[in-house]
Amino acid sequence: MNFSSYRYFYMAALAAMMMGTIGVIARYSEVAPASLTFYRLGLGAFILALYLALTGQLRFIIARPPLLVLLNGVLLASFILCFLSAIQTISLTLAILLVYLAPALSAIIAHFLFAERLTSRTFLLILLAFFGFAMLQEFQIDSRIEQQQGLWYALASLITYTAFILLNKKVPDTVPLYHKSFYQLLVGSCCVLPFMVNQPWPEAQQWIWLVIAGLFPGFLALICALQAIEHLPTRVFGTLAYLEPVVVITAAWLLFAEPMSWLQWLGALVILSSGVAQAWLTQDTEIK
Repeated sequence: MNFSSYRYFYMAALAAMMMGTIGVIARYSEVAPASLTFYRLGLGAFILALYLALTGQLRFIIARPPLLVLLNGVLLASFILCFLSAIQTISLTLAILLVYLAPALSAIIAHFLFAERLTSRTFLLILLAFFGFAMLQEFQIDSRIEQQQGLWYALASLITYTAFILLNKKVPDTVPLYHKSFYQLLVGSCCVLPFMVNQPWPEAQQWIWLVIAGLFPGFLALICALQAIEHLPTRVFGTLAYLEPVVVITAAWLLFAEPMSWLQWLGALVILSSGVAQAWLTQDTEIK
């Protein structure tokens, strides 16, 4: 195995792992969810525009973006903001795995809205994924107000991410990936801008984390993902995308000592396995 032969596999894996760092950045930076969302998307858009200018590809973002792309920018900001709000009161593992039920939920909705055939095997995998989440919750709902608030944010993140996946399916193939990505980042950052009015100016050490957020999960992960999408089969990329929750779960366990019972570990394994299997059985899987 050499890098030139498998570089797009590596790029897809790196993209997923870098996207998974946003939760860790949020915890260490102690930056408010709105600020972190704004800088991740805004700096990501700026660095992407700079990259396109330096590589002579600025033409990709000159044309007017379609309405669906603009709407997806709103959804992008929404699910990131809700996810970052959720992990303030619930565990990283619980939040990321709830969000990663979005491919399953989108498959159900696409079956009815877009006439995308849902096979019996895919339906069984979807049921297994939701059962795995029930296992993750240990078949009970925490009655604490803080926990419930975090779950509502995570649920909102799931819904907006599901809508993001579904609407991205309807964006015409003629829209270049760089064009779509730039305007989604730009519109997303503009959507969060009103929440920045009452936010304090980041401290010096927080700026380091904000730049990291814009550079790694914001820009480099996007570039790697776009390159991989163009050269890998959809099901292969969809499988490698599940490295993101693996990274988040591992970080939650190693860095933040978030406790996990054997039932929760088993539930996480069921969700991840169901997602990977679904990626191999469906034709359309989109990236966060």
